[in-house]
Amino acid sequence: MKRQLFLILLTISLVANAQDKTDVQETESQKRMTEFSKTKPHALSLDVIAGLVYPAFNSRYEYTLNKHSGIGADLNINFDNENGTEALEKFSFSPYYRQYFFSKEDYGAKGFYGEGFLKFYTYENDDRLFFGDAIKTNIKTYFETAAGVGIGWKWVSDSGFLIDINFGLGRNFGFSDDPNKRVFTGKSGLNFGLQF
Repeated sequence: MKRQLFLILLTISLVANAQDKTDVQETESQKRMTEFSKTKPHALSLDVIAGLVYPAFNSRYEYTLNKHSGIGADLNINFDNENGTEALEKFSFSPYYRQYFFSKEDYGAKGFYGEGFLKFYTYENDDRLFFGDAIKTNIKTYFETAAGVGIGWKWVSDSGFLIDINFGLGRNFGFSDDPNKRVFTGKSGLNFGLQF
């Protein structure tokens, strides 16, 4: 029993010592980004594509957990009713978790990332009924939920200005009673904002 306890304590001591050495061996850039992630954990941005292509408001908030990961949510409100976009999402809320990956340098909650997300959204479909020469349009709103994955890249300057580009694909759970059920939903954006 004493031998097993000694081996466990020795293993814990070696692991803790190895972690201390890893932290000490960080480059100056890595130390700066670690500190940046701690002092400026909030990021707020707007999707410029949604604002330019549709009259839509798409905002994103992210909280940096550490230099390797973050959590956040997207909020999308589409105001377009006249340009043939009835089948697009009218409203969506999408919480996500991101894991950041590194190449030659440690980016500190920026750079290439993969994310997992849930998406709760509503959309409209119009059913057209033909009565002789008359056409009656019946617009219905549907609610759907999806789970998916995405990838992206986030740039953050030393002052906190950020650019985030991403793309994701989710599979719907089938909660909608739409006769033309959707199987997949997408998520994409080109966001400009500030990390503070």
